[in-house]
Amino acid sequence: MAYVRKTDTLVYMIRQKVREMAQTAQEPYEGATITDGSPEYSALSNAIETVSWKLAPELRDKMPAEWKKRLSKSERINVKVPAPKSCTNSGNLELYIERKGNGFCLSPLHFDPSTSYYSAPTVAFEEEDIPPVLMTWFQSGKSNEATKAGIIAKFDKIETQLESFMGQHASLNTAIKAMPELEHYVPTEYIDKLHAPSAPRAKAKTVAPVEDLDIDVDNLTSMAVAHQIASAS
Repeated sequence: MAYVRKTDTLVYMIRQKVREMAQTAQEPYEGATITDGSPEYSALSNAIETVSWKLAPELRDKMPAEWKKRLSKSERINVKVPAPKSCTNSGNLELYIERKGNGFCLSPLHFDPSTSYYSAPTVAFEEEDIPPVLMTWFQSGKSNEATKAGIIAKFDKIETQLESFMGQHASLNTAIKAMPELEHYVPTEYIDKLHAPSAPRAKAKTVAPVEDLDIDVDNLTSMAVAHQIASAS
């Protein structure tokens, strides 16, 4: 087995692989979980104009019909909704809401005379604007956004722990000997180099055992296996 020295580049490549694995794990959940026809979609659609005009709601009702017609050009809106602070395991929501034929009447804050289907204006909600049915949806924790947020949190923890763990070692050899699960997160070229034959090296310095670093080894293994399954599908 060859000696592979721990370098900043090696640590960086491990960090990058963790991030790539996190991205792969999220791919099955990229689709929107709120679709046209659902109660949540309808609630968002109905709330768009209210949110757009909330700085001066009285002006919306006082406008002449011709003005309102001119401001109702947008048939497709990019809606952004933040995850409620109480829903710590959820993620922010972003989707397009459409209203064919009779577009949304937007305030001057959001109206764009040059808008088109491919350049939809954005209406950003605040937590106070979230309709009750959508709040219930967030609280359920069953959305793709919530699932992705959970995956990201787990891999962020892995990245932090592995970076700290590698700081305890002078070589990849001692690191993997101390924690074999690390191999799942090391790029192939380093593993190939590690297993290549080599002349013996001097004994490495004594380092702290894995247990003393409070690393969640079970999490390392489960997330790596999940990544392998996702990559194979």
